[in-house]
Amino acid sequence: MPLYDLTLILDPEASDERRAEVLDGVRRTVEADGAIVGDYDWGVRRLAFEIDRHGDGEYHLLQIDATPPLLERLDRTLKITDEIMRFRFIRLKSDSPPPTPPRPEGPRRGEEEHSGASPVAARAAADAPARE
Repeated sequence: MPLYDLTLILDPEASDERRAEVLDGVRRTVEADGAIVGDYDWGVRRLAFEIDRHGDGEYHLLQIDATPPLLERLDRTLKITDEIMRFRFIRLKSDSPPPTPPRPEGPRRGEEEHSGASPVAARAAADAPARE
């Protein structure tokens, strides 16, 4: 069977029980007609753009051995599941290495922590005329 990456982005505002139920349902569906090769929880991460007014999503990556009918069944189910914001199947080569863990997130523009004076304020103070 071909190997696929199934990336899921779940709604982080859904209850923990409901998200766990959705993931268990996906795992059961895959294990019924295929196999799970890898299961990676990447946690809640910021999205590159908002999806349905959500700025964050809970990421999960499943590496699965699956047949086309199984992928069609999963596709149909994932499209109508409210807690899944996005999903993607990617076919992998048979000799693909395991996925690397995601990089830690840095601060977004406008969310940087300001500790003390900014370089602009320091430069403006240095350029200001001296008071007598």
